[in-house]
Amino acid sequence: MRRFSWTCAAAVALLASACSSVDAETQYYLSLGDGLAVGAQPDESGTPAETEKGYTDLVAAALSDEPPGVEHVKLGCVGEDTATFVDGGAEGCDYEEGSQLAAAEAFLEENRDRVRLVTVNIGGENLFACARGEDGALTTAIDRECVAQSLEQVAQDAPVIAQRLRAAAGEDVEIVAVTSYNPLLAMYLAEEVTAVVAAEDDDERTYQDTANYTNGMLAAINGTLTDAYNAEGITVANMAPRFAMEDFEEGEDGLPVNTDRVCQYTWMCDTERGPDVHLNEAGAQAVAMVVEEVLRD
Repeated sequence: MRRFSWTCAAAVALLASACSSVDAETQYYLSLGDGLAVGAQPDESGTPAETEKGYTDLVAAALSDEPPGVEHVKLGCVGEDTATFVDGGAEGCDYEEGSQLAAAEAFLEENRDRVRLVTVNIGGENLFACARGEDGALTTAIDRECVAQSLEQVAQDAPVIAQRLRAAAGEDVEIVAVTSYNPLLAMYLAEEVTAVVAAEDDDERTYQDTANYTNGMLAAINGTLTDAYNAEGITVANMAPRFAMEDFEEGEDGLPVNTDRVCQYTWMCDTERGPDVHLNEAGAQAVAMVVEEVLRD
């Protein structure tokens, strides 16, 4: 069973308490979501592994500068999509409460008065799963029937996620939802898609066609989730500008700006451990900065 993951991020004045969860002054930062929430990065074999170098770890460190500091509670899990987040069932993501959302509710209801911040990032895997072959590797052939089903699933899950998180946290707890970026833009670098992209219906599609399609589908997923979050007073940290998702202009290195940004911030263009959709350390810093910016606003 997956347990709460505790990361001490207390201020100097509280170090002597050894991050005791019973300390009356202890405050919590709860992070939820998929592999990004637990700092997943590919190991030497290319398998995503949890680290303490994710964007949530950087947010926790920033919160530690504000006494009395926080304890970081990580409930995220690699591979979660909106459906498994609500109902459970993702491989390796087992919770005593049945799902990550239920585990979050239990924690929030017990500690509501001492939760300083909740972050959640979910939804990207709903699209990325449709760009993987049977072996789990990314492919240039996007399963469009899968995408259509994913959009329906997100529309069903989004209000459930937003409403249940807000109800469990209460009106006074700050919740920040992080939208998904589009690592599939790095397919520009794949030799077989520089001219045409394979498709199940055998129609030839250029890189630009597929890039526009994946951008559009991810925008639809993010938009559905954002509408649900806004309805519950949940702040949204939009990653599209930071990743320049719509900027197809050629950059200094000859790549489209959005593709270059994906290469800069993720493992998609790494020839040894990638391609992998997760953030590298530079990407974690970029996402954490956006979260901190919306917290300051």
